[in-house]
Amino acid sequence: MCGDGANDCGALKVAHAGISLSEQEASVASPFTSRTPSVECVPELIRQGRAALVTSFCMFKYMALYSIIQYLGILLLYWQLNTFGNYQFLFQDLAITTLIGMTMSLNGAYPKLVPFRPAARLTSPPLLLSVALNILFSLALQVCGFVLVQKQPWYSADDLLSACAPRNTSLMGSPAPTGLSQGVHGMRNSTGGEEKEEEESYQSYENTTVWLLSTINCLLVAVVFSKGKPFRQPVHKNYVFVFVLVVQLAVCLFFLFASLDELYARMELVCTPSTWRIALLVMLMVTFAVSFTVEEVVIENRALWSLLKRGLGYQSASSYQKLRRAVASDSAWPPLGKTDFSESVALSVGCREAFSNPAFKSHEEPQPGLHP
Repeated sequence: MCGDGANDCGALKVAHAGISLSEQEASVASPFTSRTPSVECVPELIRQGRAALVTSFCMFKYMALYSIIQYLGILLLYWQLNTFGNYQFLFQDLAITTLIGMTMSLNGAYPKLVPFRPAARLTSPPLLLSVALNILFSLALQVCGFVLVQKQPWYSADDLLSACAPRNTSLMGSPAPTGLSQGVHGMRNSTGGEEKEEEESYQSYENTTVWLLSTINCLLVAVVFSKGKPFRQPVHKNYVFVFVLVVQLAVCLFFLFASLDELYARMELVCTPSTWRIALLVMLMVTFAVSFTVEEVVIENRALWSLLKRGLGYQSASSYQKLRRAVASDSAWPPLGKTDFSESVALSVGCREAFSNPAFKSHEEPQPGLHP
């Protein structure tokens, strides 16, 4: 509803989208105000509204999936009475999720208005299916890394130097690190006859594998969920978001392939052979390719979802769609070949006849000279 006067305030308030074409009284009751007194603002409002809706859904899907990805990794590590370290949690929460959440929503609206609208509910089947499938992909990725690392010939649950020992330097391509913890939960030393417990450590091959997979997977999910056309600008035009993703991916790859003793000790990571690190990268690339393909071919396939709706007999429950179906099924509409007149009641006023509307209710007292 577009209006520019005080008498339009009621309609502007109850409309789905009220646009005030004036900055006077109507702007108080309307959610939107146009600075130019023209209805050309309506397409712009629709474009911006659709872009904001899609952005909200993208943020919801990413935040939900990020939490579940981290939760799955912790569950796997709990199987061995282990978990992520403090700096590992801090890196995922601040350096990854916070920056992505601040920049992921900066895409502008697409300049061309398409003749269809995005999903209007969080519980719509495409959105739920997208979240469910990506959860399964993330679960498969982390379970594969967790299981396969235990089957490697250099794996040892007790000796955290077994993968990068001098006998395995040909696999690693770099000298073995020093100062790594020899146990998952720390060791006890006796000094002066008294035992004191060292600081608890979560270093293990499973911890390193699952943390690297889950952290980089959060970046890949952000790319998959950053939808562009037809409602938002392409993701490559969100320059801040692209820059943040590139920097984060570079840091994560540095964690994956670096062999710095101080860094690994601080992040509670352990050294692994270069072949295993390449295997982790391949698993991440396969997961990203599958997730991106499913999102584009299945989730964003409007023809497929329309076919499923017709096959299942699904009908929208919105008032507009109900009215449209009722009008389409009424054989008497539109009325063609006939003329309908409204009924009226004639009143005699002196020597002339007057007509009154029976549906009109007057609160005035009747005049004594009028008789029906």
